[in-house]
Amino acid sequence: MGDREVVEAALFAAGRPLDETVIARATGLPEKDVRGHLQALGADYDQRGSALEVALVAGKWTMQLRAAFSDRARTFTQPELPRDVLKTAALIAYHQPVLQSRLCEMVGDKAYEHVRELVERNLVLARPEGRSLELTTSRFFPEFFGLKAKNAVEIKRYLASMAGVGQGVPKGVPSAAGAAPVAD
Repeated sequence: MGDREVVEAALFAAGRPLDETVIARATGLPEKDVRGHLQALGADYDQRGSALEVALVAGKWTMQLRAAFSDRARTFTQPELPRDVLKTAALIAYHQPVLQSRLCEMVGDKAYEHVRELVERNLVLARPEGRSLELTTSRFFPEFFGLKAKNAVEIKRYLASMAGVGQGVPKGVPSAAGAAPVAD
């Protein structure tokens, strides 16, 4: 087993996007080597024409299903999310990492139920942080929504439009240009 396979196994097992520093710390490999292995893995998956890809998304690396395969894979996914849960998912994706207590300020107490559903569907990861939970999207999140997760801003806009809020930005969330929040 080589170092590249160790990096690949770490990325797969994590089930969420990881930055190079976290992978380096966990594997004991130099960060420079980890970066090289991740880039080589991305190229290998591309060259093979694999249904999976290793991609850099918002500064973190993830292993995910390619967008071109998402339609066929949907037959194996769980049913669609109700609109209010979808809005909560969009807010988590937009603000991640976000504390559940902050999310409750945005959407109210129903956030607890929504987070529970999103965690059960393996779309969101919840990690204890003080008296709250820190929420991030899982590696299955882009696959579930059929996203080509290369650009975090575009992902956020797409999710906001799917949730039917504002002008592509969730209520109470500054636009990418830093403008005032857009109302529903």
